[in-house]
Amino acid sequence: MSVNKKSCSLVIISGPSGSGKTSICNELTKNSKVKQSVSYTTRSPRDGEREGIDYCFVERDDFEKLIKKNKFIEYAEYCGHLYGTPIGPIREVVGEKIIFLLAIDVKGAMQIMEKRPDAIYIFIMAPDDETLKLRLKNRLTEDDNIINKRFMVAKEEMKSSKHYDYCVINDKLDDAVKEIEGILQI
Repeated sequence: MSVNKKSCSLVIISGPSGSGKTSICNELTKNSKVKQSVSYTTRSPRDGEREGIDYCFVERDDFEKLIKKNKFIEYAEYCGHLYGTPIGPIREVVGEKIIFLLAIDVKGAMQIMEKRPDAIYIFIMAPDDETLKLRLKNRLTEDDNIINKRFMVAKEEMKSSKHYDYCVINDKLDDAVKEIEGILQI
C-alpha cells in the first residue's frame, strides 16, 4: 500500500518484543517532525526508564479505571501486564504537520486497524530467531522463564505481519531507521 493513499500523520510501529521498535522510535523522534505517544503500563519500570517519557507507570486498578472511562484507543495484556495507548494525545495532533508514532504490540495494532484504517502500519522483525532471543536475553531485565514466554509470543505475533502495510527487518538499526524514513518520506 502506498503512503500517498494513507494518512501520514498517524504511524503504528509494532512487532514482537525484542524486534527493536523502541530503539527505532527513539531514532525517528530525533527528527522534529516526529512525535511519539507515551503508553501506559502496569509493569514496573526497567532500569533507565522514566515516568511520563518512556511509559506512564500505573497500578492495575488505576489502569482498569482508565479503561472504563474509554481513555485508550487500544489496550492489551501482555505477559501478565496491561499496556495501553491514550487516545487524548492522538486527538491533540490531528491536523498538525507532524508524524505521530505509536509503538505498540501486535494486539494493540490490530485494535487500531479497525478504528484507524487511514494510519500507516509498519511491522518490525528481527532478522532471525537467534537474534530475537539474544536481544531478549541481553536486556537483562527478566528471567529465562519470562524470556521464553516472550519468545513464544513473538513467534505467534510474526504471523500477523501480513496485515501491515510494510514489514521492516531490523538487522542494523541505522538501516531500519533509514528504510522507515523513506517510507514516511521524512
